[in-house]
Amino acid sequence: MLQTSDIRRICCGAYQENAYLVCPQGRTDAFAVDPGDDLPALRRAIAGSGRSLAAILLTHGHFDHMLAAQPLAEESGATVYIHAADAEMLDDADKCAYSPEVSRLRPPRGLARVPYGETVEVCGQALRVLHTPGHSRGSVCLLAEGNILFSGDTLFCAGYGRTDLHGGDDAQMLRSLKALLALPGETVVLPGHGPATTIAAERRRYGL
Repeated sequence: MLQTSDIRRICCGAYQENAYLVCPQGRTDAFAVDPGDDLPALRRAIAGSGRSLAAILLTHGHFDHMLAAQPLAEESGATVYIHAADAEMLDDADKCAYSPEVSRLRPPRGLARVPYGETVEVCGQALRVLHTPGHSRGSVCLLAEGNILFSGDTLFCAGYGRTDLHGGDDAQMLRSLKALLALPGETVVLPGHGPATTIAAERRRYGL
């Protein structure tokens, strides 16, 4: 069962995106969630963990959440996962909202990827893949045993993802948020930007 102490947050790039390095106990490998635009910091975190990188899990295809995926995958042999509906964003600078003015890294080219199923098993962990469209068509949240949710840009502390980019949809976002807020209150939410929160705290915030 995953614990918050197994997880290191690495704040990346101009948009202060949260990447996570997950090092389950009793293992020699690790996986990354949403490695963004700070390759040196991510490399330092992986080296400091003493682990090999086995997988890269993307919650969606926007540039600030995935720019380091290709170099890290090439260096480590890690498998990259993304929802099939967002896979096209890895090949299109416009659809992934790439901003050369603020980015250190270039968008990927020909990045190999595997589409999610209902679950993804990495480093001895089985994570539920919750399809939560709204921010993008293929946005997902990843729910680990131990009630830890990697929520990407769907749910933040006191907020949620914008819906005016490629694939965004207000009605889908509302449905996705309702589904997430039905999770157990003790679920720890690790968002793509900003501080961690819990499902219970977000319910209270919205008067639910």
